[in-house]
Amino acid sequence: MNFTKVIKKKFAVKVFVAFTILIFIISFSFTAFYVHHQYRSLTDTLIKNGKLLAGILAYNSRIGVFSENEALLKDPVEGIIVQEGVLEVSIFNSEGVLLNRQERHGVNRDSKLFNKDGGLSKKALEKIKANKSPFYIDGGGILEFWSPVISDSGYFKEESLFFERGPVRKRGPIMGFVRITLDKEILSRQQIDLLLKSILMGILFLMMGSGVTYFVVKGITKPLNRLTEGVKSLESGGHADKVPVDTDDEIGQLAMAFNKMSESLKIRRDALKESEKRLRFLSSQLIKSQEQERKRVSKGLHDEMGQALALLKHRLRSIQRKLPQGQSSLQEECDDTSRYIDRIIDNVRRLSRDLSPSILEDLGLSAAFEWLIENFSRQHSVQTSVEIIDIDRLFAQEIQTNLYRIFQEALTNIGKHALADHVAFVVKKENSSVVFFIEDNGKGFDVNEAMTGNIAERGMGLTAMNERANMIGANLDIRSRPGEGARITLKIPV
Repeated sequence: MNFTKVIKKKFAVKVFVAFTILIFIISFSFTAFYVHHQYRSLTDTLIKNGKLLAGILAYNSRIGVFSENEALLKDPVEGIIVQEGVLEVSIFNSEGVLLNRQERHGVNRDSKLFNKDGGLSKKALEKIKANKSPFYIDGGGILEFWSPVISDSGYFKEESLFFERGPVRKRGPIMGFVRITLDKEILSRQQIDLLLKSILMGILFLMMGSGVTYFVVKGITKPLNRLTEGVKSLESGGHADKVPVDTDDEIGQLAMAFNKMSESLKIRRDALKESEKRLRFLSSQLIKSQEQERKRVSKGLHDEMGQALALLKHRLRSIQRKLPQGQSSLQEECDDTSRYIDRIIDNVRRLSRDLSPSILEDLGLSAAFEWLIENFSRQHSVQTSVEIIDIDRLFAQEIQTNLYRIFQEALTNIGKHALADHVAFVVKKENSSVVFFIEDNGKGFDVNEAMTGNIAERGMGLTAMNERANMIGANLDIRSRPGEGARITLKIPV
């Protein structure tokens, strides 16, 4: 696992391992191809020798097979059995009866070919007669070579066995068969010797290739490591030193481009910090101005509009009392109008409280949160669970206002979009910080899309919440997935 992590993190190790594997594959492929080719060549040679021995034995044993004289078959058989790798020599007549057999050491016979008396089975005899020329059977650790014995000489000269191309010519009927068994162990010994030599050559080639690869990779990655250190310095917000340009190749051009980029980024970063500082200041001033304007409008609604509506209601009641008897329809209309004025007064009061909640100044932040949740539950018919500690004396008035606005906006978003039937609100203290949680079981949303999408479509709610959190030094975390509700966490130091 550690080696895998090193490969993933280190380009030099990755390139070195890749080239080493490539060299290993090439070396292994070449070795395998060479060993396979040599093994095939050795096998072909062994097969040719086996066929040649079978042809010679068939030629030399014609008279002995014809007369079925074991003494005449002894010399041809002994001449073959002494050859290197020959395990067994057998001669059969045309009926499959064993005429002569010699073996170097015990060889297991295939029960499918031989009878209990050593002769060929009927089925095996038919298969062997079907082959008119010498053939062989690969029996795993041995090779069996068969050749028919022809009654009439098919060979004008003895040397034709060695030089004639194609199958041995046959002119007379088949008198019998010869069988020579060769041991394939000689092939195994030759193959092992060949394999050891090939592996040694492959190891030497791999070591030389790995050494060359190491020095090449080291020369490539040294300037890349310098660039990496410079990038890390830029990532941490610092200023990267100029990377020395040692060559004019692609690596050197990359170093020059990095140096230019570093200088350009420094200038842009300084300008961006200054711009961000001005934007933060402007944003905080806008929010403060917005709160002041809300207070002014709230006061105007409460004092002027509220008093005007109250006076209008009082005058309507006065007119109603002056109506003569029998004006029941006008009386009912006055009552309806009075009730309508009451609803307007309630809406004006609610709007005034939303703009500048007087409860926040009168009773404190904890009570304001409780009233906010209770009012939300009543308006949207949503079940709520509330757990709030006393935090009234922990924060300045400006911070309290921003906290109230953040969660007021959160509840507004839940009421508009979440389609939730339960909302939980928790305020608790953790060490030297206060943590606020608000969670719903609604339809949820994609946070990244909501934060980075089109402003005209997503609105300014989440952006305003983030900006207010930044103003008061709080950390705001919004987590949600489609179909899984939403959870907003705000953590602020006391």
